[in-house]
Amino acid sequence: MSNFYLSDTKVLKENKLNNLDFRIYSYCCHQFNVKTLSSFIRLVDISGTFQIGLDQVQDSLDRLARIHIDGLALISIKDAGKYLVFDMPRHKYFVTQLGFTKFGSSKGWSTLKNHTQQFTTRKYLYPKLDQYELYDVLKDLPREEFDRIKETDVMYSWVYRNVKKHRESN
Repeated sequence: MSNFYLSDTKVLKENKLNNLDFRIYSYCCHQFNVKTLSSFIRLVDISGTFQIGLDQVQDSLDRLARIHIDGLALISIKDAGKYLVFDMPRHKYFVTQLGFTKFGSSKGWSTLKNHTQQFTTRKYLYPKLDQYELYDVLKDLPREEFDRIKETDVMYSWVYRNVKKHRESN
């Protein structure tokens, strides 16, 4: 989960979270392992990432432990003697609702793939061109043909705007 994390909409709507608490909770969600359904939370890592003191991190995690959504805490803290054990019951519940199970995450990934495909099925003109090649093609199009193209028809809308600006200035 190094490039993205799954966002629970009920947590996003929670009004009890201040900015720092939300950032720390987002960081913890980012560190959540969907294969083993376990969280990896180190106070020192959080403190270093956000450049804040350990006492601020502990206070924030304490506030997160007191917030419950649908009866599940955002963060649970257990004392294991020499160290603290953190868990994320609400996030774990959310991830299992998507279909992720311990050591069996294929159903969850399939659910996510099906959900995101509905947003990526758009057909663009010149889909295999990068932004520089698209600029060259749009620049060389005849005036009538360029006028038929809308900004939403191309993958890189800013390239269309730049070409249009360039054409109007000439």
